[in-house]
Amino acid sequence: MPTPEFHLPFYDYIFSNIRLGLIHATPGLPPDAWWLPAIVLSLLGCAALVDAFTSTVPDPLIFFGMLAVIATQGIYVGWEFAGWHLALAIMAALVVWAMNELWRAAFDNEAIGMGDAKWTMLAMACFEISPVMGAWGIGAWLALIWIGMARLFRYKMKQVYFAPFLFLGLIVAIYFFRLR
Repeated sequence: MPTPEFHLPFYDYIFSNIRLGLIHATPGLPPDAWWLPAIVLSLLGCAALVDAFTSTVPDPLIFFGMLAVIATQGIYVGWEFAGWHLALAIMAALVVWAMNELWRAAFDNEAIGMGDAKWTMLAMACFEISPVMGAWGIGAWLALIWIGMARLFRYKMKQVYFAPFLFLGLIVAIYFFRLR
């Protein structure tokens, strides 16, 4: 007697929609590279989680993410495409660093941690300008809401670790700019 095939159409539907969303999240990459944004989002999520508890964004996560993004873009699309994304990523990190230095010169304390610059660099290399700028805007509002809630409930905070808010903002911005 043959064994019946176990098939779950609901899971196939969910997986195909997730895959389709990942394909649309990274313009310029072929559909075969749908796994790259999944890896990058996983790394960015892990980095945000580590930042939330330790106040540091781990360099190895960012390094291996950048290596995966640039190598995949170079192999699947072309090295000019990968070079452009690497340049965007470095420029984004330099802008965040410069903003922090200007704030430090004016107010004698740090505004943005360099973990946020590294996090932004990886996000920019994979998802380009619009979602990352959206992530900063949405993340800032989410952080303000978090601070307001903490003050409302009289919870004392010394500082806010921003990478978790950036990650949530990136998810919303990818949906808004690429999937809607």
